[in-house]
Amino acid sequence: MKTRRAMAALAAALLIGGGGWLFTRAKRPGVVAAPESNRAPNLTHEKAFLIEQLAHNPTHAPILLRLAQIERSEGNLPAARQHLEQAVAADGKQVDVRLELGLVCWEMGDFAAAEEQNRTVLRIQPGQPDALYNLGAIAANRGNATQARQFWMDAVRSGRNSDAAGKARQAVERLEAAR
Repeated sequence: MKTRRAMAALAAALLIGGGGWLFTRAKRPGVVAAPESNRAPNLTHEKAFLIEQLAHNPTHAPILLRLAQIERSEGNLPAARQHLEQAVAADGKQVDVRLELGLVCWEMGDFAAAEEQNRTVLRIQPGQPDALYNLGAIAANRGNATQARQFWMDAVRSGRNSDAAGKARQAVERLEAAR
């Protein structure tokens, strides 16, 4: 039984890593992405496999996170949120899960929940640049440019060369240009 669970966890990790590579590889110079028609069957197969594995381990956060990402990519935000909330209930200290849940909440129009998820990330991991960037975006969308700028500057300081820091730098530049 332990061997089977370990293999399921390994398979899920490989799928998660592989799935992420599949979607980001087209962004690399000189690399051509697989045609859309080839992706859907792969996601369908991956989703079926993950659901099967989830039946054996219903609180496995990486499986729940990947299922949520697939559901989100398919436009099923309520299902994505359900998977993420299940993962948070199992282990509330999963930063990646909470960041994804914040994004899903934002896309569903639940801005208070999105903000709470990002603030919780900062309690778990102070200075986390993605959470700081997200909170800046939430503040900006509420019309609070001063607070947005502060969150974004904090993201730049804490994230240095991360994607979130780069986006935060651009956001601050846009704020400055709008003055």
